[in-house]
Amino acid sequence: MFSLDMAGIAISAFFIFSILSKKHRKGPDTILVLINVTIIGLLVADALFQQQLTAVVFLLLNVLPLLLFPLFLIFALEVLQEKIHHRGRWVLLFAPALFAAFYMSADLFVISRYSLPQLRRLYDAPTLGYHLLSKGLPLLFIGAFVWLLGKLRIYSVHIRERYSFIDPIELRWLTQSTWIYLIITILSLVGFISSQFSFLPITSHFVCNAIGILLFLAIFYLSFHGIRAYTIAEYYGTGQQPAPERNPIPPAAKPDEAEVGKYKTSSLTEAEQQTIFQKLVTLFEEQTLYREPKLQLSDVADALHVSPHFLSQTINATTGKPFYDFVNSYRVRHLQGLLKDPTQQKFTILALGMESGFNSKASLNRVFRQETGLSPSEFAQRHQAQLVLQ
Repeated sequence: MFSLDMAGIAISAFFIFSILSKKHRKGPDTILVLINVTIIGLLVADALFQQQLTAVVFLLLNVLPLLLFPLFLIFALEVLQEKIHHRGRWVLLFAPALFAAFYMSADLFVISRYSLPQLRRLYDAPTLGYHLLSKGLPLLFIGAFVWLLGKLRIYSVHIRERYSFIDPIELRWLTQSTWIYLIITILSLVGFISSQFSFLPITSHFVCNAIGILLFLAIFYLSFHGIRAYTIAEYYGTGQQPAPERNPIPPAAKPDEAEVGKYKTSSLTEAEQQTIFQKLVTLFEEQTLYREPKLQLSDVADALHVSPHFLSQTINATTGKPFYDFVNSYRVRHLQGLLKDPTQQKFTILALGMESGFNSKASLNRVFRQETGLSPSEFAQRHQAQLVLQ
């Protein structure tokens, strides 16, 4: 275990160096550094534990894991760009760790002052107070992770309704990390209960080692993706220079007062939805707006002089698709036309996909297969075979 601890410390130190070397660090980067500093502290405590169990080591082994969970939650909320006024409440997430640190410090250094044999017995067979800390607090974390998964699901729906390219901001890795932490928390709870009541032939030390290894792997996965992650503000935000447009978006003719106003608050009638949708289709077919890789719902809404909410409502009600799927269906049809065009065969499929509005090879292949059941190359080969048979 000592060699694994040293390897883990080196890897976390590398992540910290990589984050601190970034030219433009942001809030989530700071939290990610603190997460890796905490995991280094936990690994150092475990390495010391291999030599001798002391009161300080005992305290670190029990309190540091309690710091990882609130740090992870804060990191996730920062990436999700929660509103600023919520951040003052985030300190409450550290209450369990602070309470555990106060209770254990009082017991270890003031009240009981255990000898080494007594400390070993306490580690292997915790008292009622330690049982409540080790088994009660994970229940709070489980509830927090379930809540976070709900927030991530809402976020996923949100971006599909507003953006035409979501790969950099999809945060699938964060959802997976949350599931990993939730599973680790449940396993730790089950493991400690099993070791204490002899449901399984395992010891508390075995559970701690297993959970420690899983936590380190989870931090590695989180850090690897978190360093490269984009937030919506970074990828689509106004602070960035806009990408050059292939097709400048011209304003559509302003609707009459009787038509849907940009700031109308009531629900749309079916006739109003049809009016907006026809203007949308005309704009897409004549101006090929979908070829703009970073096209947003707000861009199209401004061109049509309607509110983004009404435009999203219209697209969903008329096509049964969110904005993301609606735009990409046009991109797929455009690419199909290019793949069938003999004059375009000198270009690669990726180049034609970029010309159609796709922004990466991965999204091109995934979306095309979802729409047609074929990859772009398979579609091109099938079309060539049909030409030969004719």
